[in-house]
Amino acid sequence: MDMRSNNQYIVSERKKEPLPVPPGAKKIHDRIHKLLVVLSGSNVHSCLEPEFKRTWNTILDLIDRYQQEIASAAQLAMSCAGGCTACCCHWVEDVNSFEAEIIADYIRRRFPDKISEIAARCRNDDNRLRSLNEIVETKINALNPRGSKDALDPVDLLLASFYQLRILCPLLEQGLCIAYPVRPLTCRMYVSFSDPSRCSPDFINAEDIPTYLFDLDEQADSIIDSLHFKFLKFENDTGLRSLLVKYLS
Repeated sequence: MDMRSNNQYIVSERKKEPLPVPPGAKKIHDRIHKLLVVLSGSNVHSCLEPEFKRTWNTILDLIDRYQQEIASAAQLAMSCAGGCTACCCHWVEDVNSFEAEIIADYIRRRFPDKISEIAARCRNDDNRLRSLNEIVETKINALNPRGSKDALDPVDLLLASFYQLRILCPLLEQGLCIAYPVRPLTCRMYVSFSDPSRCSPDFINAEDIPTYLFDLDEQADSIIDSLHFKFLKFENDTGLRSLLVKYLS
């Protein structure tokens, strides 16, 4: 599931109506880009080294400011905030390797007593996804003749189907994300400007919900991709739950 765009705009998932980035936000984005360049050029051998984590946390704070600056200039109020769990039953995909390792480290240091429980819930959810994938593949093969131009996207259908199961993220504790300060970019980039109740799976096919993608520009995304591969330990896995099982083991 690709969440990246090719220009420095907020793009509506459904209506594709871009909101231009104001000068203040562009300055923040320039700072983000410079820090990413610093990270990519550093000689750190682990994303858990203090230098890397400190710089990455600064980047995350700047991304929050970048989003707020754009929303404020457009006179839009983001309904996404800490404590809102309206959409926290997604299968969280597109997680960078270093993000997953940092999150696992955060859990180990702050919530050592919850490691076994979180890992078990992640494994259980991963098994549910695999079972659901078998059902989705069977349905797609039955509905779409081989080579059909109108074939359904199996990944999109799988993730949408998992979302509708309403399985809450294993990192939620009494309605709060225990890893919220270090949550991955994929949990940060999509935001809603509507009532949180309309972010539930009941409205997955609604056309009138203003949901937007706050993305960085292509150069910044490219650097993040390079960092992902630099610290890659588990090939072909970008799912938060499946990666946490591995990093918490």
